[in-house]
Parts: sequence; C-alpha cells; structure tokens
Amino acid sequence: MKTILSLALSLVITSVLFSQDLIVLKNGTQINGSILEVTPSLVKFKKTSDGPVYSMNLTDLSSITYKNGTVENYGPAPIVSNSNKPNTPAGPDPIEDEMLIPTKRYGGPRVGLTYISAGTTRTRIADAFNRADITPFVSQFGWQFETRIFTLENGAAGLIEFIPLIGGIEQGLFLPSASGIIGFRGANGVEFGVGPSASLAGFGIVMAAGASFKVGKITFPINIAFSPNIKKILPDEQVYDWNTGTYQTIPGETTNSGFRLSLLVGFNSRKG
Repeated sequence: MKTILSLALSLVITSVLFSQDLIVLKNGTQINGSILEVTPSLVKFKKTSDGPVYSMNLTDLSSITYKNGTVENYGPAPIVSNSNKPNTPAGPDPIEDEMLIPTKRYGGPRVGLTYISAGTTRTRIADAFNRADITPFVSQFGWQFETRIFTLENGAAGLIEFIPLIGGIEQGLFLPSASGIIGFRGANGVEFGVGPSASLAGFGIVMAAGASFKVGKITFPINIAFSPNIKKILPDEQVYDWNTGTYQTIPGETTNSGFRLSLLVGFNSRKG
C-alpha cells in the first residue's frame, strides 16, 4: 500500500513539474514557471499561480521550453561543467534581482557641458568671481543618485533623482549646483522629468529628458536638462525731484535670468 501511495505521489509531482514552462538563462540557471507573455524584448512569467509577475530581458535567455514540448531558442546553450550540471553562479537569485520590487537604488558619475545664456545668472557668477564676464560654456562634473519608486509589469518605472554638480573648473571657477527630479522611464529606456534646482544664481526649475541603455548590470544614460529663462519686472520707484518739489515715477526695470542648457552622460550601477 505504501509503495502504491509513493508511486502515486511521484506521478503527481512529475505531472506538476512537467506542466510548467522551463526558462534557461545563458548563465545556466533554470527556472520553472508559467509564461504569461513574450514581447520583442521581455518575457513575463510567474513561478507559482498566485505569485508575483517577473520580467526579464530576452537577451539574458538561452531558451524557453513550453509545457507542450515546443522549444524557442534565444541564444547559445549555457556552458555545462564536467558534472553535467549547469554552472549556477553563487549569490542572489538573478530572477529575484530583476523582480518588480518597489524600490531599487542606482548611482554613478556624470560629466557634461552647460551653456549659460546672457542674463542675470551669468552676471551674478561673473560678479562672484570678480570677472567682467565668463565663457558661456562651462564643464560639469558630479554624481547622480537615483531611486526607482515603482515598476510596471512592462518594465517602465517611476524615478526620483538627485544630481549634485561642480561646474566651471576649466575657467578657474567653482560653481556648485544641485537638482532634484521626479521622472518616469519607459520600457524602451526613454525618460523625462522635472524638479527644482539650486545654484549660485539662486533657485529655479529644471526639465530633463534622455535615454538609458543597459549593458549587463550597468546603465548608460544620456540626458539633456533645460532651465528656462525667468523674467522679473522690478516695481516702479518713486524719486523726489527737488527742483519741482514733486515725486517722479521711474518705471521698474525688467530683468532676464537667461536659460541654461546642459548635456550630461555617465553610467549607473545598482546600489541596493
């Protein structure tokens, strides 16, 4: 009787295992699950019927063997060791690393160039360093701190970024600035955002757009940031005229801060 029960249990387990799809990664890792969707760039699946949805790049896959026996190949077969077992790297589960968890943190260096148009921003910088004027193009060096606050099933994500920079080193200047951006990155890597900025010229707003390209665990972003011109009209001034004994109204001056346009490149790696 025990033998019959054991045999029945084995058949049930075997049936369950073979009723799942098999995903084989290029590094040899094998995952049993149920394929939900295969797009031109991603595969979406569940490990269990009531579990979370996982998303992986097709470039990381070697093959998918469906439960009906159909096989789709996406790359070379994984290297097999002498023990005829796939070489599975030590460390965290690569699928868990790509799971659609709420937050992930990234960071990396940034270098670039900023154009500062004529206006009070450039004038204030020149005055601060006792210069008649500065070259409108200034270098930028800094760091980007990025936190992914949510991720959609198609791979798109909401972002919060903080970018401190030092500019103008090539001109003997020290121009610190910092920007905070709330943005969104699509599944194709195209991103955009907006947020406040602070610099020696004061406070303003920055709008950014760009694209990110992922190679392995490293992301290479290219971004353009734009801070628009801020126009201010100073109030009228009342000046007493001793000759006429009356007050004369001098119209308020109109000032323009000038705009700033920046191009930044760099790379990001995951921090947590």
